[in-house]
Amino acid sequence: MPDRKKALRSVLLTSFLFFAHLSVVMYVNATVLSAFVGTEHTTLLYVLGATGSVVLLFLLPRIVQKIGLVSTNVTILVLLAATLLILGTTSNPEMFISIFVLYTGLSGTIWYCNDLFVSHYADSRTMGHTRGSYLTVINSAIALMPIIAGILVERSGFHSIYIVAASLLCIAAGIIAYSQRHFVDRSYTATTIPAAWERIRHTPSLRRVASINFLLQFFYVWMTIFTPLYLATVLHFNWQQIGLAFTCMLTAFVILQYPIGRWADTIGEKRLLVVGFSIASISTALFALMHTHRIMLYAVILFGTRIGICMVEVLAETYFFKQVTDRDEGIVSVYRMMYPLSYIIAPLIGWGMIMLYGYQGLFLSLALLLLFGAWYTLRLVDIR
Repeated sequence: MPDRKKALRSVLLTSFLFFAHLSVVMYVNATVLSAFVGTEHTTLLYVLGATGSVVLLFLLPRIVQKIGLVSTNVTILVLLAATLLILGTTSNPEMFISIFVLYTGLSGTIWYCNDLFVSHYADSRTMGHTRGSYLTVINSAIALMPIIAGILVERSGFHSIYIVAASLLCIAAGIIAYSQRHFVDRSYTATTIPAAWERIRHTPSLRRVASINFLLQFFYVWMTIFTPLYLATVLHFNWQQIGLAFTCMLTAFVILQYPIGRWADTIGEKRLLVVGFSIASISTALFALMHTHRIMLYAVILFGTRIGICMVEVLAETYFFKQVTDRDEGIVSVYRMMYPLSYIIAPLIGWGMIMLYGYQGLFLSLALLLLFGAWYTLRLVDIR
């Protein structure tokens, strides 16, 4: 058991490094990309990258079966580091755009590899504890790195971000290669993605939690893209104020996800999911309806949305991974496809909503979707 815990800690460390790199890069990608293609085409490139992630997630179960999980993970990390080095050094627009799409596609696959590692080492009886710890680690990286990214950009420019991010990924690849050198792949189910999709569709508990995950990712996409635009262009807050509000908002994940995971092991997921969706729905509606020039009031409301949504995230993860193991790599792949699929669908719907109803209508619609999520969650059955 000590070796098992040590191996799991190394996976958590590499997860921290991966999401630290992602958090650093995500805050400069759009700015650098818009300099090459203009802001009106930036969303399209994100959609292309998300489409690439879907394609790769279709292929990954077969790749893992063929070369093993450790080799797959290390290869992806090294390829990501190489793409970042190119992004940090090229001044050719065509090269930057093509490598950016490749990077975006690849970056959507690491979570899948991490899921299989965590499932391999986790105990189903304490799955909430394990998933809560895992999510706390990655969200700590996401909350911490924007501050560092700002310092790097201020002192060394945007290109230094990519070099630092590539270095983090090289360290992560080295840690995985060494710490998991004795890892033995289990006998995978060899399920194709269409077959895995059919199993999810015909298993009510899996179908419902996959739907909840899609709704969760849909929330993230709309809030990530449209909240800063709303605060900056409609409410006219400056980016320093917006950054402060987002830092306050993200602390909810660091503070709450670990205890929520522990509660899930004792209370069960269903009731807590209903509470989480309800809190997120009410807070999102308040965000849409509130009009004030005090940024800290918006920070409090955004913190409220993340209290609810971080509950949903931990509980959905716990509920799903109580039903699958690292042998079910096809099912895990389909579950993780909800993230890139939401990045394909949500921006297109969001821009349409803004054109028809404005930002206020968009956030009120999101609040209604979250309320639907609370109702839909009532159909779940707790897994002990």
